[in-house]
Amino acid sequence: MREFSVVIIVKGRRKQLANLLDSIRASTVLPGDIQIVFMDEPDGFSIPDGLNVNTLALNELDALPLAAARNRGTAATNTNNVIFIDVDCIVSPTLFANMLMNLQANNVIAAYPLYLPLLPDSGNYEGLKDKAVTHPARKEIQAGQPVHHLQFWSLIFAIQKQTFDNIGGFDESFTGYGAEDTDFAMAFHEAGVEQIFVKDYVLHQYHDKYDPPLNHFNSIIENAIRYRQKWNILPMQRWLKSFEAMGLIEIDTAGQIIVKQQPESLQLKSCLSANPY
Repeated sequence: MREFSVVIIVKGRRKQLANLLDSIRASTVLPGDIQIVFMDEPDGFSIPDGLNVNTLALNELDALPLAAARNRGTAATNTNNVIFIDVDCIVSPTLFANMLMNLQANNVIAAYPLYLPLLPDSGNYEGLKDKAVTHPARKEIQAGQPVHHLQFWSLIFAIQKQTFDNIGGFDESFTGYGAEDTDFAMAFHEAGVEQIFVKDYVLHQYHDKYDPPLNHFNSIIENAIRYRQKWNILPMQRWLKSFEAMGLIEIDTAGQIIVKQQPESLQLKSCLSANPY
């Protein structure tokens, strides 16, 4: 089995991080190194025995520099095969082996998320998988063949480091929440890199969420405008149309976004979702 590295970016979520590391330790193959990039103070966690964990910290503690954190973690890895895992995930024991078996220089390998309705006490994948549900938008994606690049999701994916560097990594002009992973998908598609799913899974640990994510309103608008300038199309259209229906923005016939007002507290509360996904 080829050597590989893991990159995890974190802000808060210390229990989720502990569960993720617990599940990684139970994997049939172990990473040569794990790079944890903290977007807050790097404290409040412990490293399980048997894992080679390195920590990095960004200085932008009040921001959410997702693109920069992923780039920083990748640059620190010690191997050419890099698996990115969202901190909310719990990995199956066979996930890494199945992803690496299919990873090549001209592809990005993804896996399927299953969603837990709770924050578990441990990272015991086998004991938790029967409690998880599928995401309606993800379950129909075919495994083992190239799929549309805009079905990319940064929750779990593998890429060779040289391929990542050739693409240019994540565009750090996208700051905060929204569009940086869609932009990355556009970039790897432009470079002729295909996305392939393998029939394996991560469990997504429950946390409160907003649908649409009105709590990230300003960064979503800023990143949507930046994305349109770069690719001449608006991303995140379901969210933007929801914002428009709330009277918060207007999208004109040319695709320009005009902010009419900031979200009110009642609107924010109305978007709090009980769904596990």
